[in-house]
Amino acid sequence: MVRVVSVLGLVMFSVALLILSLISYVSIKKDFIFTAPKYANAGGPRMYMFHTGFRSQLAMKFLDPAFTSLNNALNENLQESSSWRFNQSAYLQQSKEIAQYIDVAHNFTLTKSSVRVGQLMHYDYSSHKYVFSIGENLRSLLPDSSPVLNKRFNSCAVVGNSGILTGSRCGAQIDSYDYVFRCNFAPTEVFRRDVGRRTNLTTFNPSILEKYYNNLLTIQDRNNFYLSLKKLDGAILWIPAFFFHTSATVTRTLVDFFVEHKGQLKVRLAWPGNIMQYVNRYWKTKQLSPKRLSTGILMFTLASSLCEQVHLYGFWPFGWDPNTGKELPYHYYDKKGTKFTTKWQESHQLPTEFKLLFKMHTDGVLKLSLSHCA
Repeated sequence: MVRVVSVLGLVMFSVALLILSLISYVSIKKDFIFTAPKYANAGGPRMYMFHTGFRSQLAMKFLDPAFTSLNNALNENLQESSSWRFNQSAYLQQSKEIAQYIDVAHNFTLTKSSVRVGQLMHYDYSSHKYVFSIGENLRSLLPDSSPVLNKRFNSCAVVGNSGILTGSRCGAQIDSYDYVFRCNFAPTEVFRRDVGRRTNLTTFNPSILEKYYNNLLTIQDRNNFYLSLKKLDGAILWIPAFFFHTSATVTRTLVDFFVEHKGQLKVRLAWPGNIMQYVNRYWKTKQLSPKRLSTGILMFTLASSLCEQVHLYGFWPFGWDPNTGKELPYHYYDKKGTKFTTKWQESHQLPTEFKLLFKMHTDGVLKLSLSHCA
């Protein structure tokens, strides 16, 4: 009898949650169709649909109270984005804490003097049994010294690849910064109005060569890659070759390509060693320890050691636009019709990461841009 009552209770609870979700969904649709959009300030970004968009996520998360408080805070903050103030002392304190774990200038890349031919490199996220032997070709591509040694920039933009940048018209603003960090060789030319054109540093996960350049198996693939690299024109290509052992074959292909075109490209190469072990240790002190940190927060970590102030764009791990309420793809450069999935949310703990970044925004440590630019 007790078991039957328990089962009935569970069924009733599930039905109640479903009804609440449906009510939230219908309410969103009703608001969207019948209510005129509101503006925080005349000429300012449209913030009305942020609340309804987050309610949709709440329905999916069964009205998780943690999302309710975050929704309210975000809604209020975005409406008052002009009131953000930089907290220099808090920023300097965090930079000092990061420096206790990571010597960015020296961990930024391997150099010719830091490795020898035949040296075995291990991988940050793979079993210790996997190794990569440093060959003469790879060593010849390493810089003589770290390209960021003794470098300091006043203002920096770290540009993530979230679909929130679509239609943002933030390109000119991003290009105005002293130094621009980008993630994973993301395209800019076609999207320059929203994401800008300038790139001073971009990461290049070896998997990009497989996904977008067919492992350079044809002449056309090689030409396409060469032309993409030419557009960087002196920027740093930061290649994390030692994160996963599955990158080993692609890394060798990359090395061969760059040796073949040595002196023909202005792009500067940087090959970080085992920097992630230090980065992970730092973020664990902030209760952030996913299977793998996102490239975005890794770039923020580097930027906080090189810049006087950091502004984040394209950091939004949800499937709707807080400015319009419309659905978003995961990346701003995804093909039209591509649906947002939660695969990377789960492996990177992106909502948790976002909450942490938002807290740093409210504390004035960094500026997080979620509104469309003027």
